[in-house]
Amino acid sequence: MFFIILLLLQTPDVSAAEDTPVFSELVEVEIVTIEGFGVIGMDYTGSDAEEVMALWEEFTPRIKEIPGVNMDDDAFGVLFGYDVISGEYSYLACVESDMEGALPEGMMELSVAGGEYAVFTFPFTLLGEIYNYAYYEWLPESTHSHGDSYDFEYYPAEFIPSEEHVLMQLFISVEQTAR
Repeated sequence: MFFIILLLLQTPDVSAAEDTPVFSELVEVEIVTIEGFGVIGMDYTGSDAEEVMALWEEFTPRIKEIPGVNMDDDAFGVLFGYDVISGEYSYLACVESDMEGALPEGMMELSVAGGEYAVFTFPFTLLGEIYNYAYYEWLPESTHSHGDSYDFEYYPAEFIPSEEHVLMQLFISVEQTAR
């Protein structure tokens, strides 16, 4: 995960979703059940996508400090707080860890709960647009509501954002709703 550079988590713009491409043709969406897992990483709170990019640039070389984790392991971006009024969010650039051993300075651990998730698989270049699509188009029109767990981005070990058409995934916690 040496090459993670994100364009991510722009404050959602509901109107932008109306002008986006037809995502049903570009994005695969499936509902899956996952087991919970622990992560360790560095966090950011604010609303500036460039600061999130800077967080990844700072975190990536420090992955080797986490006991039992390799530099080429999968990585995650966990959204663990969002303030609708201010548009600020808390975000953790992280890797999966069994959370044993000393926590490196400046890092935190978090547990991602198991459960049902809507998984969006898409080209990395659509990251910003996918957030709008997932939350403002797909979710309201689906038979699901937003769940109580953290949402997260999944970056496989072979992920290199500079490669054209590289795929990644967005996992959104969901619950089945009665309609």
